[in-house]
Amino acid sequence: MASLMGSFLLVVPFLHSSSMTDSKLNTRASQWHPGLIRALTTGLNDIFSGGFYADKVIERTFKSNRKWGGRDRRFLAETIYDMVRWWNLLARFDGGEFVLSSEALYLRRWSFYEAWKHKMDTSFFLQEKLQIEKSPDDSFEKTVSKIQNITLEPWEKVAFPHWLFEKFLNQFGDEANSLMIALNESAPVCLRVNTLKISRKELVESLEAEGLLVTAPEDSKEGIILKERKNVFLTDAFKKGYFEVQDLASQKVSLLLDPRPGERIADVCAGAGGKTLHLAALMQNKGSLLGGDNYDRKLEQLKIRARRAGVSNLRIQEFKSTKDIKKHHEKFDGVLIDSPCSGTGVIRRNADTKWKLSPDEVTRLIETQRKIILDYSKMVKLGGRLVYATCSLLKEENQNQIDWFLAQSPGWTRDGEPLITRPDKDKLDGFFAQKLTRKIES
Repeated sequence: MASLMGSFLLVVPFLHSSSMTDSKLNTRASQWHPGLIRALTTGLNDIFSGGFYADKVIERTFKSNRKWGGRDRRFLAETIYDMVRWWNLLARFDGGEFVLSSEALYLRRWSFYEAWKHKMDTSFFLQEKLQIEKSPDDSFEKTVSKIQNITLEPWEKVAFPHWLFEKFLNQFGDEANSLMIALNESAPVCLRVNTLKISRKELVESLEAEGLLVTAPEDSKEGIILKERKNVFLTDAFKKGYFEVQDLASQKVSLLLDPRPGERIADVCAGAGGKTLHLAALMQNKGSLLGGDNYDRKLEQLKIRARRAGVSNLRIQEFKSTKDIKKHHEKFDGVLIDSPCSGTGVIRRNADTKWKLSPDEVTRLIETQRKIILDYSKMVKLGGRLVYATCSLLKEENQNQIDWFLAQSPGWTRDGEPLITRPDKDKLDGFFAQKLTRKIES
C-alpha cells in the first residue's frame, strides 16, 4: 500500500498555484467552440448515465459532425477518454457524485478536469461562450486549492473502483501499482499486415508513402506500430485490405493455435473477426475455416472484413443452440475460444470498462466461460488442439478456468506454458491464452 501512495505524484501531478500564460490559454482555447463542448458533455452523459461505451459514443458523434476538422476530433476524443479514465478522481475533486444529472454538472466536471490536467481557468469560456453563470466559490483559485488539499483514497489515486483495486492488490501484490499505472496510459495503435495480399516490408513502405510514421518491431513478424496517432481507416492501404488494426498481444493468440494450410480450424467466439482473419492468413487461404458466434450482428462485420481482406476459405455460422455445436463434434484440427471476459487486460483501450464492470458481472462471466469451453471443446478431433484465451488479467477467468476444465475433462492436457502478456511488463495489452491437446485414446 505504501508503494502505491508513494508513487502517486508520478501518476497524478498536482497543480501549481499559477495558471497558464495568456498566450498558452488562448492557444488551447482556440480549439473550443460551443458545439464542441456540448458534444463533450452529451458524450459524457451518454457514457455514465446512458451506459454506452466511450468508443461508440465518439464514433457516433463524429458521424453527426462530419465537418469537424482533425483538431476538433482530437480534442473531443482525447478529452473524453482522459476524463473517463480518471473519472472517480475527478468526482472526488468535484463533490463525489459519480453519475451526474445535468449538462451544467458535466460542464463543471470538465472545468475541474481542465484545472487539474492543464492548469487552466475555463470560466471565461463558460461565461462568454456558453452563458454559464459561475459563483465565487467556483473561482479558479478555489478550484486549484481544493484539488491540492483534498485527501484521496489509494484507489482514487490510481483511478480504479475500490473492489477492482483490492482484487488487483490481492492477486499481484507489489506489482499491482505498476499494472494499474500502465492501464491508465494511452495504448499505441497496432496493425497486423494481411499476408494474403502484401508483405510487412511492402506495407511499411505503402503506409510511409501515405505520410504515416510507423515502426516494425523485431519481436513480431506481422505487427506494425504507429509512431503517432492517425486515422488509418482513411488510407488506401486499409481500403485495399492490406492490414487490420490489432494489438500485438492479440496477434500472439492465433499464432499459439498454430493453424496450418489444409487443416480444419474453427474460431467459435469470432465476434467481428480480428483473430479469424489472422487464422485465415496463417492458413494461406487453404483448408477450411469456420467463424462462429452467437451474435449475428457481429458476424455481419466479419463478412465485410473478410471480403476486404481477400479471405476465401472462411465459412460463417451463427451458433443459436447446442444443436449447432453438436453438428461439429470432433470435426476440427484446431479450435480457438476467444472467450467473453471482463476485459481488464484492455482497460487502457476501453477505460470505461473498469467503471461498468462489477463483481457480479465477473461471477456471471466465469459461469459463461465454463459452459463455452465445455461445449466447444467437443468440436476438437482426438489429437487436435484447443486454445482458450481472454483479454482479462484476473486469475479466476484464466488459470483457474483451465484447472477447472482439466478436472472435468480427463481426455485433455496442457500443451506448454500459457501465453500471458501485461501492459506494465510487455507494453502490450493484457492477454491470457493456454493451448490444450485432446489426447488420442489408446
